[in-house]
Amino acid sequence: MKFILPTGYFAITLGVSALSLAWRHAESITPYAPQVSFVLGSVAFVLWLLFISLFIIRCFKHFDTIKEEYNCPIRFSFFALIPITAMLMGDILLAWSSILGEILIWLGAIGQLLYALIRIGALWQGNIFTDTAALPPFYLPTVATNFTAATSLTLIGHNELAIFFLGAGFIAWFMFEPILLQRLRLNETPVPLRASFGIILAPAFVGSAAYLVVTGGQVDLVVKMLWGYGFLQLAFLLRLFGWIAVKGFNVGFWSFSFGLASMANGATYLYQTPELATFGLVAFIIANMAIAFLMIKTSAKWLRKEF
Repeated sequence: MKFILPTGYFAITLGVSALSLAWRHAESITPYAPQVSFVLGSVAFVLWLLFISLFIIRCFKHFDTIKEEYNCPIRFSFFALIPITAMLMGDILLAWSSILGEILIWLGAIGQLLYALIRIGALWQGNIFTDTAALPPFYLPTVATNFTAATSLTLIGHNELAIFFLGAGFIAWFMFEPILLQRLRLNETPVPLRASFGIILAPAFVGSAAYLVVTGGQVDLVVKMLWGYGFLQLAFLLRLFGWIAVKGFNVGFWSFSFGLASMANGATYLYQTPELATFGLVAFIIANMAIAFLMIKTSAKWLRKEF
């Protein structure tokens, strides 16, 4: 039986790599943080190379599926996972090979801009996008890409340029969020797409993590406000989890991972703030436990050959 890698599977490498970066900042929590970060980063890099290889094979052997996914008003957003994960891999590799890390960051940053220009720009012509297509995956090519670019470019010393991407990410989020929430209130989301609700968790926590990196790590009013909204979204998602998971676990639940890993990342900064230390530690533990759950459930599906 042939296996054609869905582009959405890159969310696995997204979550693992983002968690590796969170542990890189966790030395104040445990002295073993660098070792944990190294293991997670190594796993993420191997998975990313595997998925990139499978995606390239798919491009050559099953290009019709690429075209179908690209033209889908919902699934086209998952292609943004490729430049996002490229930038995250670059962040990880900076500690091992600065040249390779920078190359991946620039490829990802430029790649996501080109993809947004070609695919998102085309939507402005009308008669392509539909009301029912306004779903959480649309955050990926408009919000997540820019937040990730802001973080990555700061890490390689381009702070001023990073601010442009940070602003683009925040404003894109603010513009799309009301449209998405109104769509969810007016139309029931089909069961196969409900797992993508996890992406809703990402903007507040990914945005706050990017803001922390760009501004030097100070937990200020903006960070606290973003965390407040992030936890409000988390509460809503927990309230809906039974409805979201009505058909059981699938790989789509990795949509929660970027928000959770960014929550863990931000929690390491909160932990270094005396009045928020306990809160930060609890948030760090919860985020890691949730991603560990995703890893265990995914491994179980792989062992049962349901991957």
